[in-house]
Amino acid sequence: MRYTTTTTTTTTTTIILIISFQISFNLSFGQQWIQLESLPESFNETHHSFAFSLENLGYIVSGSSNLGVHDDFYQYDPIADNWIELDPFPGSARGYAIGDIWNGKAYFGFGYDGNTYLNDLWVFDSTNMNWLELASCPCDPRAHPALIAHNNKVYVGMGNGIDGNMNDWWVYDIASNSWSQKDNLPSEPRHHPYQFGIGNYVYAGFGHGNGIFNNWFRFDTLNETWDEVASLPAEGRVAGTQFSYNGIGYVLSGDGEDHNSMETGEFWAYDPNLNGWEELPAHPGSSRWAPSSFVIEGEVYLINGTSFNQYVSEIYKFDLNSSFSIGDPTSLNIIVYPNPVSEIINIKGLENQEFKSNIYNLNGVLIESYLNKSTINVENLPNGFYFLEIIDSLKNKKVVKKLMKAN
Repeated sequence: MRYTTTTTTTTTTTIILIISFQISFNLSFGQQWIQLESLPESFNETHHSFAFSLENLGYIVSGSSNLGVHDDFYQYDPIADNWIELDPFPGSARGYAIGDIWNGKAYFGFGYDGNTYLNDLWVFDSTNMNWLELASCPCDPRAHPALIAHNNKVYVGMGNGIDGNMNDWWVYDIASNSWSQKDNLPSEPRHHPYQFGIGNYVYAGFGHGNGIFNNWFRFDTLNETWDEVASLPAEGRVAGTQFSYNGIGYVLSGDGEDHNSMETGEFWAYDPNLNGWEELPAHPGSSRWAPSSFVIEGEVYLINGTSFNQYVSEIYKFDLNSSFSIGDPTSLNIIVYPNPVSEIINIKGLENQEFKSNIYNLNGVLIESYLNKSTINVENLPNGFYFLEIIDSLKNKKVVKKLMKAN
C-alpha cells in the first residue's frame, strides 16, 4: 500500500407503477439488510473509494482517509465473506476517483492525488488481474465527476477542479481508445453527482454545486441529446453511491441538502420506463457520505464512508430480489387492473374460489383486508405506492402486485 498526504426544490408527483408477481413475499423490510465482514483494519476507514464486481467477486480500490490517499486494492469473496489484499493499483494513489463496469471489465480514473487533480483512465481485466492505462481525457482534470461505462463507451462529466464545478460532458470510445466532447449537462455545474446507464440512455443528476440538487437528467446515447426527467421526490443529495440492476437504477445514501448525513440511509429506485422513483428500505444507521457499493448475484453491498463526520466500517448487503421476484403472471391465472388505480381495483381469475386480499404500505403496515372481493374501492387511500397481496387459500398461492394509487 502507499499513502500520500491530502489537503484537504419542490417537485411534482409523477404517476408511476411497478408490477411484480411472486410465490412468497416478505414484508419484514427492517430485516433485509445483513451485516458482513468489514475490510481489514488498514482499509476499513475510507471514503471515495471505487468498488465493483466481476465474475461474482467484489473489489475495492483507492480512496481517502485520515492517513491520506490510497492505492490499496482488495478482493471480496461473498461465499467465504472475506477480503484479501491484492497488488496495489499501479497508477497514482488517489481519492475522489470514479469508475464503472462494462462487458466484464472495470473502468476507473480521475480523482485527486493529494496535490493534483487527475484526468487519466484505466481498465482492469479480472481474467489476468491486470490494470492497463488508456488514453487520458483531453478535458480539465477533476475530482468526483460522473462516470458511466455503457454501450461500449465511457461517459464522463461534471466534477470539480482548479476552476470549480463543471457541467461539461465527454465520451470515451472503448474500441478506438479516443475521446470526444458532447453537449453540456443542461443544468448547473456540480460535483459528486449520481449516475448509471440503462438501455440506450445514461442518467446523471443530484450532486453539489450552487446548492445541493435533486434534479435528474438522461443522455440519449444514440442521438447524443439531453432531457430532464423526473426529479427525486425527496431532498437533494450528494456523495452517495449508485448502480443499475435488471433495468432499474438505484441511488443509495449520501449527504442531504444541508451537506450533512440524513437521519436514515435512504435508498431509492428509478424505473426508466415509467420515469418514476420509489423509496426502498433504508440501510441501518444514518446515511453515509461517499460510501462504495457493488452488486453480486442480485445483492448490493454497501461499504465504508462516513456518517456525521465519523468513519463507518460496517458492511451490509441487501437482496434486491428479497421483496419481490418477477414471474409470469399468466401462469398464476390472476389479473389485477388498472394500474395506476384511482378508484376501483379489479381482480380476475379467482371467481370460483375463496381468497383474501391485503393492502400494505411500503413499510409493510397492513392498511386493509378483504375476503372474496373481486372489486376493491381505494378512492380514499392517499396517492402513493402500495402492495396488494392476494392469498389463494385453495392453492396456498400468494401473489403480490405493487401498484400506484393516483387520482
